[in-house]
Amino acid sequence: MFLNIITKYFFMKKTYLKTPLTLTFILLMLFSCKKHSEYQNNPNSPSTALPSLLLTNICITVFDYDPTGPAFASRQLTYYERGNSDVDYSWTSNDYSKFDVLRQVMKMDELAAQTGEENYHGLTKFFRAVLFSQLTEIFGDIPYSDALGALNGNTKPKYDTQEEVYAGVLNELEEANDILDDSKGSISGDIIYGGKASQWKKLVNAFHLRLLIHLSKKVGSTSIDVKQQFQNIISNPDKYPLMASAADNGQIVFNTSAVSNYYPTAGYLSLETAVSMEEGLVDTLKAKKDPRLFSFAEPITGEEPNVFANYAGVNAGLTVADQQSASSDASRINRRYTDITHPINEPLILVGYPEQEFLIAEAISREWITGAGTAEEHYINGITASMQFYGIDDASIADYLDNPEVKFNPADPIPQIIIQKYIALFMQSGWEAFFEQRRTGIPHLNVGPGTYNDRKVPKRWLYPQSEYDYNKANVDEAVQRQFGGNDDVNAEMWLIK
Repeated sequence: MFLNIITKYFFMKKTYLKTPLTLTFILLMLFSCKKHSEYQNNPNSPSTALPSLLLTNICITVFDYDPTGPAFASRQLTYYERGNSDVDYSWTSNDYSKFDVLRQVMKMDELAAQTGEENYHGLTKFFRAVLFSQLTEIFGDIPYSDALGALNGNTKPKYDTQEEVYAGVLNELEEANDILDDSKGSISGDIIYGGKASQWKKLVNAFHLRLLIHLSKKVGSTSIDVKQQFQNIISNPDKYPLMASAADNGQIVFNTSAVSNYYPTAGYLSLETAVSMEEGLVDTLKAKKDPRLFSFAEPITGEEPNVFANYAGVNAGLTVADQQSASSDASRINRRYTDITHPINEPLILVGYPEQEFLIAEAISREWITGAGTAEEHYINGITASMQFYGIDDASIADYLDNPEVKFNPADPIPQIIIQKYIALFMQSGWEAFFEQRRTGIPHLNVGPGTYNDRKVPKRWLYPQSEYDYNKANVDEAVQRQFGGNDDVNAEMWLIK
């Protein structure tokens, strides 16, 4: 078309080309022939949304978190600048922000369906299981089967029972395991395992074991066949691969390439100046002569490091004023957690190999499973991997395992296993240490005037006020069903009754 216009005007009377108006007309004709659609695509930006773009942010949201809140609740640390419901037990309501992440997960699934990338569907099932299980652990009954339907007009979802939620997420983990496969292609946007579906599959199954252990109080009184599901995973490693070492940890690794990828407590001034190690944890580590203490804590100011006598904690049950007084003769958290000049620190683990091994050790001790070796073997695996994570040498690990305070006792193994898991979860795996203490009562947590809540360790959080504002009938029904109509932080949810 361009050539026809040019030819026509150059071979007509020359006077047509002598005026500015004529030349302008020719140029307009030339550019007007270009299709408008060609201007609608920015070559420097993606023109269609991709599931990989959402996956990266979902991984950051789920794996990267501030670990201090769970550490205060689990009495690993204690804070004494002032009374604060975020660090003591004067809990009130929590929020439903995890539903915002779930909406992103479902959008990722929708985009993956359009591109035919099936492994994202497996990750959708996994992230749904993680987030919904966290929600039910926080509150009790929650919207599950009826959730995430606001765009379709369902703005007042019903509440499923905690048993129904657990049954659902366990089934989703089964589906995730069935879907994820390296033969279906690499997973773009994966900052956890570099796109390897087979690695995600190991994490899925380790997380499945965690949720089954959470159900230990309900064995025999629920339609969920806890023992059989655990046995199925253990008995068929080809179908249900598990972590073989710490190299399989589900964790986010920090680096120096971006300020946004620093360890979350780097430069956290209050953590460095108004927080001490909690007495219960420090005393446990000292009694066992556990060298992980030296990785967790600083010695008392002015004292030599790596000497057990030079470390002490502060009892979180004391008043804020008494904790402040005691802190002068106590250990603060190790400086590596707050040092802004070296802000990388250790990876943050969602589920790791040490925890998996303690889960299997507990299942064997409860006589749920066979064919997995001995509980002692898995107990030793868990301790060894945890200590290696902190760079402890083999000789020190061997000495520790030979300590009478640590040696496996088949006559009463559960307390030992839980204590070692509690130690391995220091500043790791979110709220898992607290949830496990809530389930087992191990270890004993110090309470007193400094922890508020009538010197009780709370069991859950109150439902968000927004639910009472916009979904009152359904949340009221759930509270009545579970707690006799009293939305109480000390009320026991189905899972731990």
